[in-house]
Amino acid sequence: MKANNAGRIPEPQVKVPTLAVLQLTRFGDLIQTVQAVEDLKKSHPDYRVILIARTQFAKPLEFLLKRVFTKIYYLDTKKVFENSEVQGLKGTYEALNTFLAEMAQESIDVLINLSFSKSSAYLASLIKSQHKIGAYFDFNNKMCISDKWSQIVYSTVMRGPLNPYSIVDLFKNIIGIRSTEAKPTPAPVSRSNTVIVHPFASQERKAWKAEKWVEVIYRVLKENEQCTIQIVGAKNEVLKSQMITENPLLKTFGHRIQNSTGKTTLAELSMELKKARLFVGHDSMVGHLAAINNTPTLTVSLGSVRPFETTPYHDHAYNLAPRTKCFPCFPSDACSFNQCHHDIPYQIVSAAIKQLLEQKEISVEWIKTNVSSFHMSSVNFYRARINKGSLQLESLIENHQDTTDIFRSLYKVAWSFVINDTEENVPFPKLNTTTHKDLLEALTGLQHLFELSEFGKKYSRFILEEISSQTPSITRIKDYSKKIDEIDQLQALVQKTSPHLAPVIDYLAVRKGNLFGDNVVKLTESSFMAFDECANICSILFELIENTIAEHKLSTGKLGSRSDATK
Repeated sequence: MKANNAGRIPEPQVKVPTLAVLQLTRFGDLIQTVQAVEDLKKSHPDYRVILIARTQFAKPLEFLLKRVFTKIYYLDTKKVFENSEVQGLKGTYEALNTFLAEMAQESIDVLINLSFSKSSAYLASLIKSQHKIGAYFDFNNKMCISDKWSQIVYSTVMRGPLNPYSIVDLFKNIIGIRSTEAKPTPAPVSRSNTVIVHPFASQERKAWKAEKWVEVIYRVLKENEQCTIQIVGAKNEVLKSQMITENPLLKTFGHRIQNSTGKTTLAELSMELKKARLFVGHDSMVGHLAAINNTPTLTVSLGSVRPFETTPYHDHAYNLAPRTKCFPCFPSDACSFNQCHHDIPYQIVSAAIKQLLEQKEISVEWIKTNVSSFHMSSVNFYRARINKGSLQLESLIENHQDTTDIFRSLYKVAWSFVINDTEENVPFPKLNTTTHKDLLEALTGLQHLFELSEFGKKYSRFILEEISSQTPSITRIKDYSKKIDEIDQLQALVQKTSPHLAPVIDYLAVRKGNLFGDNVVKLTESSFMAFDECANICSILFELIENTIAEHKLSTGKLGSRSDATK
C-alpha cells in the first residue's frame, strides 16, 4: 500500500549562497586567497565560492584552486587586449562583453574584490551582485570602499610598513572569517634531505646576487654531507640559475646540486616541495606554495618586502630581515647600492639551514649560542606562529624593537578592538632611549588628533541640529562644513609631525571618502560616526602607549608605582 502525498505542501528549497572572489593579481596572491577561502569552506561548506582570475596566473594553479573554488572564471587579459593598438577598442569591448555575459548567468550574492587596483575596481563595478565588498566604482565614477577591512588595506597596507596583519589574515577579515580554532597538526610526511632553493624574486632589489647564494649553497653542502640542493625558478630565470650552478666554488658539489629552473610546472613543483625537507628563498610565490604543503620555510626578505605581510602562512616559517633604516622601501624609491642586501650575512642563513635540516627549532637560545653577535647586529629574525586563527611573527632577537615594530603591535590591538570587537594579548615592548622618546612624542600627536576628532563630532552635530531646526540656515550649515574641512587639513599637518600616526589619519580619510547615505542628514550622521571612531582609536592608542611607558619605567626601577609612571 503506497502512501498518499497528494495535497502535501512541498518544503521550500533553501538557496545556496554564492560568493564570487575577484583576484586579478599574481601567483602569490592567488595562493594566499586559497588559504583564506579554505577557512571559509570549513565553516560554511555549503557555500558556492567562485573565483574570477586572470588566465595567465590561475591556469597554472588550477590544481590548487579547484580544491576550494566551486567554479573558476578565467579572464584572458592578453586575448582581451590583443591587437587593440592596431584595430582599436572594438575587439576589447566585445571580449569584455562576452566575459560579462558569462558572469551574468551567475546569481552572485556577494562579490568580494581582493585585488586592490583601479582595473579590478572597474571590473567589480561591471559584475552584477547583490552586495559588493572591496573596491568598486559607482555610477558617478567614484571609487567606493564600504567595508572597514578593505578601508584598512587602502589606508595602511598601501601607505607604509605599519600594517600588523599578514595578507592572508587581511583577506580573511575582508571575507568575514572569524577563525579562532588552531589548525590541526598535519600527519608527518616522509621527507627527503633535499633543500629547495628559489634564489630569485620579481624585482632585483628583492633578491641577492648570485655570488651570495653561491656562498650559502657551498657552506650548506660542505657542512651537511647527506643534503642535496634543488634550485627552482621560472623559464626566464634559467641564465641566473646557471650563474650559481656553474660557479667554480661549487664544482666539487655538482653531483649534489639539481637545477630544475624552468623545467617544472607549478603542480610538479608543489609535489617536489611536499617531499623536500626545507624551502629557502626570497619572498615569492614558491614560499607560499611550500606553506600550502606544510614544508618548513626560511625567507630572506629584502628591498620592498614586508615580512609581517608576506611571510608564508604556516607554523614552520622563519624570516630573516635587515635592520637597514630604509627597509622596507617602496618599489618607486631610488636605490643604487642596496644596503639591505649586505646587512644579512650569508653565515646566518647557512647556520639556520643546518639547524632546520636536523629538524630542530630555531630559538632565542640557539641564536645566542650558535650565531656570532657580530653577524646578528644588523638582522631581525622572526618565527611565524598561527595563534587564534591569525599569523603572528615572534622576534628571535632579544630586546630589539624599533618604533615601527612597537606601533605595529599597538595598531593590531587597536584595529582588532575597534573593528572586530576582539582583544589581542600583546606583551609590553621593551623600550630604549629612542623608542621611549618617539612614544612620548606620539602622545602629543594623539592628543591633537583626539581633539580634532572631537571638534569634527561637534560640528557634525551642529549641522544636524541646524537641519532639524524650524528655520535651518544654509549659511550656518556651510560654515560648519568649512570647519570640518579645516579639521581635515589640520589632521594632515599632524601626520607630518607624527608619521607613525599616519594609519589613523589615512583610515579616517578613507572612511570620510565613503560615507553612507543619500541625503545631508545621513551623510552628516555617517561623518559623526567616522570622527567618533577616530577618537576611540586615539583613546586606545593613547592608553596603550601610556601603559607601555609606565611598564618601561617600572621595569627599569625609575619609579615605584605605575600611577607615577607617565608624569
